Amino acid sequence: MVEIRDFNVADTECVVAIADKQLGEGYITADDFVGKKVIVAEEADENNVVGFCIAYIDSEDGKAYVKTVAVAQEYSGRGIGTALVAKAVDYLKGLGAEQIFSPLWKHDGVVNSDVIFRRNGFVPEREIPDYWLNDSIEKGYSCPVCGKVCHCVCVMYGLKG
Repeated sequence: MVEIRDFNVADTECVVAIADKQLGEGYITADDFVGKKVIVAEEADENNVVGFCIAYIDSEDGKAYVKTVAVAQEYSGRGIGTALVAKAVDYLKGLGAEQIFSPLWKHDGVVNSDVIFRRNGFVPEREIPDYWLNDSIEKGYSCPVCGKVCHCVCVMYGLKG
């Protein structure tokens, strides 16, 4: 049985390992947890983290974001990502967010996590080419599609109300 709960420091290694496999090596680090709400999905019988979601309100622009969601491949398709995003949305709405955004990765014409976000009421609003380009260069993470320099398109999804 999978349970959704708040992140704790002991989850760091598992969360980063899932992120490295699903999102690209180095895209998520322990620094990404500071000042943000991190929610994890844990296989209760095994005390094993199998997915996570990061949400926050940006201190610069005041907008609410679900930064990312990722689930270990072997747990994909079980509704875990949808549950994680729902919990993140509840958290952000509890802080008073009226609009919530999420940058989703598009490659080969397919938007990663589209179903998860649509199930939570998000809709695509616009496309942004080379969205992760500067970050991939400055932070040195490796895109699972492009390699060291990411040229992927972001589709910004939004949720109102």
